[in-house]
Amino acid sequence: MDIDQSLLDLWDGFPDVEVRDKVLSCAEALADRDFGVVPVPTASEANKIILGLIDRRNPVYFWEAAALDQLGILETLQARGNSVKRVVPLLKARRPWRRWVIPRGAIYLSTVCAVTSDGMLVKVEPEGLPVFQPKSGPRLMLLVAGFNSIVDGLADGFRRAKDVCVPHCAARVGLELPCARDELCVECAEPPPLCSVNTVITHRPSEPDIKVILIGERV
Repeated sequence: MDIDQSLLDLWDGFPDVEVRDKVLSCAEALADRDFGVVPVPTASEANKIILGLIDRRNPVYFWEAAALDQLGILETLQARGNSVKRVVPLLKARRPWRRWVIPRGAIYLSTVCAVTSDGMLVKVEPEGLPVFQPKSGPRLMLLVAGFNSIVDGLADGFRRAKDVCVPHCAARVGLELPCARDELCVECAEPPPLCSVNTVITHRPSEPDIKVILIGERV
């Protein structure tokens, strides 16, 4: 899968050559694994891309994340008329995921804990989050990641997930977990741990379609 030349042209004159090369190299690795990948230099460009990929009629489900707040994309989607729903309240209420699914045809907007330099995605999700269930779930998954999410390999990806993503997420939604208090993974055994299921996506699955939006800014 090739990266559109118009996207590569956006990087002309980008001031940080090291970041540019890091993002574009990772984007090529993702494309080699058949992921849709959109490398853009700024958060503003990322927002334009996301708005272009989501129709006004599409319901949007999102995973709570500071990166989405930083982009401001959720407010923009709501303002133009999209139905925007959080999935986190169900987690906080400890409701069984099997009683609830993301509707077929919806858009799932989220972040990714880490992207390896050779093009694999590391996500940590609550057990049973119905994104990859066959014949159900979202039509399209949009994953946003800044250059700071790019890591050398899976070991670094899992460590970033546990030491950065999960503690921040737990604190944001008010879960009383040790990692939220200590802002670091403490290998807790308290059920249900937020990081009990680690998802590694090595190639684009048959469904849902996945597009990774890589940004040359820290998000």
